[in-house]
Amino acid sequence: MTIEGEKVFGRGPYMLLKTVDRLGSLNKACKELNMSYSKAWAIINRAEKLLGYNLLNRETGGVDGGGSCLTDKAKDLIKAYEDFTKEAEETVEKIYEKFFRNI
Repeated sequence: MTIEGEKVFGRGPYMLLKTVDRLGSLNKACKELNMSYSKAWAIINRAEKLLGYNLLNRETGGVDGGGSCLTDKAKDLIKAYEDFTKEAEETVEKIYEKFFRNI
């Protein structure tokens, strides 16, 4: 996904958001993905700025620690990306079969 010629959303941000959603924490997601916390924040902040909406609801640390969860808009974005990739894969498979089925 591009906005004003800049790539905003693709596999990397998708994987980051899916992992945050599963673990409930950007910090935990970074550890699992072997990504620096600052890089993850840069990805999130850049996407939020270009998209014009928040992707994460942030809870600052405290006795129980902080956490992050996806906004409804982020969930919609993930769903759209999953639907897109599924359809793209199906289309590529059809094209592949068209050209290579008789070889």
